[in-house]
Amino acid sequence: MGPNRFLIAAILLSLASAASATINLTIYYGEGCPHCVRTIDTLFGMAKGYNLSIEGKEVYYVADQRQEMFNLYLRFGLDPMESGVPTTLVGNRSLVVGEISPERWKEIFGYCMNGSCREGVFTQNSVSPIEVLDKTKELTLTVLIGAALVDSINPCTLAIMVMLLGLIVVSKGRKEALIAGLAFSATVYVMYFLMGFGVFKMIANTGISNVFYIAVTIASLALAVLEIRAYFYYEPGFASVEIPMFLRPYVKGAISGATSLPGVIFSALLCSVFLLPCSSGPYLMVLGMLAKSATAQVIGYLLVYNLVFILPMLVIALAIYLGKANAERMNELREKHIRDIHLFSGLILLVLFLLMLQQILHL
Repeated sequence: MGPNRFLIAAILLSLASAASATINLTIYYGEGCPHCVRTIDTLFGMAKGYNLSIEGKEVYYVADQRQEMFNLYLRFGLDPMESGVPTTLVGNRSLVVGEISPERWKEIFGYCMNGSCREGVFTQNSVSPIEVLDKTKELTLTVLIGAALVDSINPCTLAIMVMLLGLIVVSKGRKEALIAGLAFSATVYVMYFLMGFGVFKMIANTGISNVFYIAVTIASLALAVLEIRAYFYYEPGFASVEIPMFLRPYVKGAISGATSLPGVIFSALLCSVFLLPCSSGPYLMVLGMLAKSATAQVIGYLLVYNLVFILPMLVIALAIYLGKANAERMNELREKHIRDIHLFSGLILLVLFLLMLQQILHL
């Protein structure tokens, strides 16, 4: 009887210990998501009965926590593009996607009573769908293309392409000018994509998306005012998306020697850096929106943005190759309509500012 009593006591002690073991939960939620609110209420209501330790992480507005949730989806073999909130990590072993019933939670917690939760993915009830995370609240494709258009028609890009192809047409002919134009455009595309992705990762990894977003919103208003002002009081080099006068000799020097394909690529690399001060405004605005957007499609958006950005370069190269225009005529058109270009840019930037301000004020 003695040994049996000790055995029974040990079993009861083990059960008591298991019952009181802490179950760690991390809830990834979105502000304003009704399914998240109900899930959080349910779990806090069950916290004492199951000794739950609950941590919440907002993913609509906090980029690093959103990325953390995407990484969890990858870890459990799920597609981040189909992620949703609420998503709950249980005991670092189970992933619960969506809103589930209290009975389902009890079943999952039952797996954790032995001190180790069951590894796997649990999904929501069919009557309670999750709120999909891929609802880019701050950034839509229309906004993205609008910003890219502002960037693409800036006088920097047009002036550089006209200058480059004009030199090559004179020295080597239209076919070489087309090849040079394509190489130049492709190099700028890759450079701008890499720079944009680098800035995005820096924002996301340092957790400064909110501060950066506010700063870029203020800057977008300043850019819009400068662009609209340029329509009425134009001064070369002063407007927000033009190359400053002190940089122009360096840009011209970089292009003047670009008569071979390696020279074209090298000049495109240099010009990508020189172009950044005069064309970074709309790009930074989009990067700020991406850093705050609830989306896993960052690379796709950057690819589309930069494709729109280089479209005028491709059009110019093709037009010169087909003999539909020459460098001198295109330069004349640019000078003639430069005020209109600034006005168009300013109005789109103003619209983007209002959209960003709306998100800050949570209207």
